[in-house]
Amino acid sequence: MRRIKILPSFLIVLAGVLALFPVLYLFANSFMSGAEILSRYGREITEANAGDFSSHGIHFVRFGLIPEQPSLEQYRLLLFHSPGYLRMFWNSVLLVAPVLAGQCILAPMAAYGLENIRWKYKEALYFAYIIVMLMPTQITLVPNFVVAGWLNIRESYLAIILPAMFHPLGVFLLRQQLKNFPKECMEAAFLDGAGPWQAYRSIVRPNLTSVVAAMLVLLFADNWNIIDQAVVFLKELYDYPLSVYLGQAVQGDPGTFFAVSVFYLIPSLLVFLLGQDYLTEGIALSSVKA
Repeated sequence: MRRIKILPSFLIVLAGVLALFPVLYLFANSFMSGAEILSRYGREITEANAGDFSSHGIHFVRFGLIPEQPSLEQYRLLLFHSPGYLRMFWNSVLLVAPVLAGQCILAPMAAYGLENIRWKYKEALYFAYIIVMLMPTQITLVPNFVVAGWLNIRESYLAIILPAMFHPLGVFLLRQQLKNFPKECMEAAFLDGAGPWQAYRSIVRPNLTSVVAAMLVLLFADNWNIIDQAVVFLKELYDYPLSVYLGQAVQGDPGTFFAVSVFYLIPSLLVFLLGQDYLTEGIALSSVKA
């Protein structure tokens, strides 16, 4: 029996190690110079050494997580001698921040209207929300591109920000939470003379904090990693976000590429670490039917 109980724990630990290994590999290689990375992984396969590669496999490269000569030079070059990196980092911030701010305001109000206000065709609209949420981003790019042309906002951040501000994920999570919200509280507020807006502001919105925080964590990860939208709508190189810059950084110094990847990963890690409790609680609240 004890062996049976140990096996699931071992499998969970093994899965965790395998999941964390790419992150450890990324951080370790970011402290290696470009020359060391090339000496470890950049050996060219020729006719002379092809036999060694086929017989030794992965031992053909000097794989390891500990740098021989740890260096911060690539970080210094990135921060003080790569203005393009800093520009694209702030481009990512400028794209993500308005989306999260807009979702904080719009998603709770939309969910409240769909759940607590009676009006015709609201379930049909909610069904349309679900359909759009399940669609891949590539499918919605074409209509978004057409609408952006009508609004004359192509080649601007608004073409990316506006559709993302109305992403239906937040409305879906928040409405599921409102289904569990006690109807007696709303009825008591209306009996005391409160209108729909006052009831929302004073009673409903304060009780959605955990789900809103969970929504922000998920939406941050989604919008921080955008590539397709940026490539379609933005034409100038220095308007691209950092997610697009990664594809160009790989063509340069390998040490700098790993440093860029670390900086790209840090905001997502911080947001997850700060919001993991809210994420767990918010997802649980939005999935349990009272």
